[in-house]
Amino acid sequence: MDDQRVIRTFVAICLDAELRRAISAAAERVKKLVPNVKWVAPDNLHVTLKFLGGITDKRVASVKAALDELAWEFEAFDMTVAGLGVFPNPRRPRVIWVGIENGREQLVALAKAIEDRLVKAGFEKEDKPFKSHITIGRVREGKPVGDLTDAVEGAAANEIGLQRVDRIVVMESVLKPQGPEYTPLSVHRLSTSGDCKWRRER
Repeated sequence: MDDQRVIRTFVAICLDAELRRAISAAAERVKKLVPNVKWVAPDNLHVTLKFLGGITDKRVASVKAALDELAWEFEAFDMTVAGLGVFPNPRRPRVIWVGIENGREQLVALAKAIEDRLVKAGFEKEDKPFKSHITIGRVREGKPVGDLTDAVEGAAANEIGLQRVDRIVVMESVLKPQGPEYTPLSVHRLSTSGDCKWRRER
């Protein structure tokens, strides 16, 4: 049955083309310093709010319904991308990312609301706290890398770009040899000031 089809799914904020280009330009400077990294394709750059893994069509529908309700509770906001970082640390990096400055508190609140709503809907609770970031590269397993300390410190305060966050997206992820392929399954718009006023007056 169609509702038993399993889809690898996550909830995200998609990035504007201009911001993706700016992040890619910042990544180019790091690529010269660090070998053996699988870099995220520019079109795939995003902020993950909640990773759901493989779920059925029926459960995807429940995610969409939950986000339809939740999105109206949050007002659109500006997000500034700045700086460079790694998990877990520069000398033993596994993930290379760019950070969020302005808009970080709103992202954390949005991710928490999504987490709480989906846990109530029967999804597993995350075992790690949400960290607002955009992954730009992953170090290849078992391969040596250069020391990222200087790169991280040098880019710590550099602003990369800005965009308006006015929607959240449920994404399908299909793993392919050349890298994952993402397809939007649904878009859920956040409120504007006018929307909030209308809701209060109702």
